[in-house]
Amino acid sequence: MKEVPFDPQNDDIMERLRNVPAFNALPDGHIRKAMKAASIRRYDAGEVIINQGEFDNQVFFLIFGHLDIMVQGNKVGELKRLGDIFGEMGILDGSPRSATITAARTSLVVSLNDTALGSLGDGSKLFTQAVMYRVFAEVMAVRLRDANQTIVNLQDELRELKK
Repeated sequence: MKEVPFDPQNDDIMERLRNVPAFNALPDGHIRKAMKAASIRRYDAGEVIINQGEFDNQVFFLIFGHLDIMVQGNKVGELKRLGDIFGEMGILDGSPRSATITAARTSLVVSLNDTALGSLGDGSKLFTQAVMYRVFAEVMAVRLRDANQTIVNLQDELRELKK
């Protein structure tokens, strides 16, 4: 993994961030302030980004690449779209990581720790936190719907096997 501090003067990265759902509702000034504590991380294929069961205070936003989501050694999903978020659950409830995330190919992510938002001024902090937590809630709602559908599909399959 190669890590560099976020450069708010890097127009290419700022343009990509403007297209990330978590950031597109924020004015550039808020993005630049929030990103002061962020870093850009590049992972090569096979590198682990987060490990299931570990604790940390990072949330990640995929800029480009392809990541595999593994739970107990089983692939349960993948992330490959600009702005895909992972690590948000630990930020919300402080629990250990529920999955291992590994780069399937060279990938670039923005890493933001949960104290970064605390470094903003009061008005910026509240607005930025509200936007971020809304995005986290939307991501988790989509994942819950997907999990519910998977449960229904597995229950149907189990019923068929029992016949």
